Amino acid sequence: MQSRYSKEIIPVEGWDREETFRFFSTFTQPFFNVHTEAEITPLYRYCKQHGLSVSLAYMHATVLAARQVENFLLRIENGQVVRYSGLDLSTTILKDNKQIAFTHFPFHEKLADFCAEGARIIAAVKQSTKLFNGHQGVDLLHMTTLPWFTFKGMEHASTTGFEDPGVPKIGYGKLEMRGDKVYLPISIGLHHALADGYHMHLFLEELAHVIESY
Repeated sequence: MQSRYSKEIIPVEGWDREETFRFFSTFTQPFFNVHTEAEITPLYRYCKQHGLSVSLAYMHATVLAARQVENFLLRIENGQVVRYSGLDLSTTILKDNKQIAFTHFPFHEKLADFCAEGARIIAAVKQSTKLFNGHQGVDLLHMTTLPWFTFKGMEHASTTGFEDPGVPKIGYGKLEMRGDKVYLPISIGLHHALADGYHMHLFLEELAHVIESY
C-alpha cells in the first residue's frame, strides 16, 4: 500500500495479541468507539498568544500523542500486521462551496511549522473541486471536526466486504468554555484487532502530556 513512512511486519504467529487479533479480524465491523473530552486550556492559551490556529494545534497534538502509542501505528495489510515508523493526518476541510474535502497534512515536529503549512493547504483546498487532496495512504490518522456543536457520541461511516487496514478515526466537536477551562469533545475509533481500551487510555495520557507542555 502507498505510504510515506517505512514499515515492518509484526508476525501474528506468537504475537501477544495473536488470539485477540484473530478473533476481531472476523468481525464485519471491528471498530470500537469511545467518546470523551480533553481539557486543552494550556494549548488554547498558547495559540491565542501566538496567533496560531487552535484546530490545527489540537490535531497536531493528537498526532504527536498517537506517534507515542505503538497500537496507533499498527495496520493490517494483506492479512499481515505491520507497524509504521510514523504518522501524518488526513482531515476533512469545508470548502467554499460547503462540500468537504479529505485533505492530507504532513507532520512537522514543531507546532508553528505545522500550522504554517496547514494554513497554506487549507487556503488551497477551499478552492479545490476534488474530494481527495494529497496523500491518502494508511500511514495516517483520519480526522474530522464538527465545530458547530458539542457532542456526546459520534459514529463514522463504514463499509463491509473488504479488509479494513485499521486507520484510527478521530472526531472533534465544538470547544466548551467552563469558567477558565477549555474542553474539546473527542471521539476515538480503533480497530479492535489492533488495540483495546487500555491503548486508548495510553493515547489520552500522552495527549494530556502534550497539551500540558504548552
